[in-house]
Amino acid sequence: GFVRVDRDYVAQAAELARAGGCKHFVLQSSQGANQHSRFLYLRVKGEVENLVQAVGFDRCTILRPAVLLCKRQESRPAEWMAQQFLGVVARIFPTAYSVPVETVARAMVASVLQPGKGNVEVLENGDIHKLGKA
Repeated sequence: GFVRVDRDYVAQAAELARAGGCKHFVLQSSQGANQHSRFLYLRVKGEVENLVQAVGFDRCTILRPAVLLCKRQESRPAEWMAQQFLGVVARIFPTAYSVPVETVARAMVASVLQPGKGNVEVLENGDIHKLGKA
């Protein structure tokens, strides 16, 4: 199910958007995304990045946030513990290992409103923090 939702559905949505006239696609991926990764999550994120780029948008912005800091309705104990720990770490190293979801959302909007730096722009966690606060 994860592969279908995070790769296949996203790639299909990108194709539909392009067919509908979309010129700039913004994709939220993950820090460490790599199509050759041994970890399923990072491999799928890397694969979908490549599939979306292959669609042929005039511009494609890929955001690779670290651990997202947010409140969830569903129970994810390991993620909750990571968020608690990284929330404390973020006070000392605010852009290293985590990012609030609100910052990611603001960076997504800003990436659309600002001129691009080429056809494909990849924003790593530190870049997301900067753009999300601009």
